[in-house]
Amino acid sequence: MEKRKKTKELSEDLRSKIVRKHGQSQGYKSISKDLNVPVSTVRSVINKFKAHGTVANLPRCGRKRKINERFQRKIVRMVEKEPRLTSKQLQAVLQSEGTTVSTRTIRRRLNEKGLYGTIPRKTPLLTQRHKKARLEFAKTYLRKPKTFWKNVLWSDETKVELFRKRHQHRVYRKKNRPSKKRTRSPQSNMAEVP
Repeated sequence: MEKRKKTKELSEDLRSKIVRKHGQSQGYKSISKDLNVPVSTVRSVINKFKAHGTVANLPRCGRKRKINERFQRKIVRMVEKEPRLTSKQLQAVLQSEGTTVSTRTIRRRLNEKGLYGTIPRKTPLLTQRHKKARLEFAKTYLRKPKTFWKNVLWSDETKVELFRKRHQHRVYRKKNRPSKKRTRSPQSNMAEVP
């Protein structure tokens, strides 16, 4: 059994054409051929017009969204510009513009656009064992001649960031985005001698 192809909603202009042609006493099949629309769709449009007197979209069931498309685009732009914004900060921005929403609603709207919150990776603090190993490493190269250092490739790409406090900021990033990996050369350790 074949799956039915999902069709888009007909425009109001096309629906009014269907009703106009039916008013000119044209049959369902001829309207279907003229406008390239299925017969069942023609029938349902005409029945709706007879019942409600309009071809416009009627109000649908369910509660309307508090965040409309405009606010959703604004939230996505803000998060892409500043990935460390929290949902509470976004909530405050929306509240200042007159829209009261929960933080959970904001996170749901971001998830719809493929932006998921993650906690940034923390660089661990250096322990005494690390410091001792680094000092031993530096002492082994302390008495090397100048000719040895001319052949060393120096790299200042890596840096150790120390976090004293636990940061609870979330970073919003696109799903399945490739991460940037840094390669670390053994010579980069030589630059940081205590």
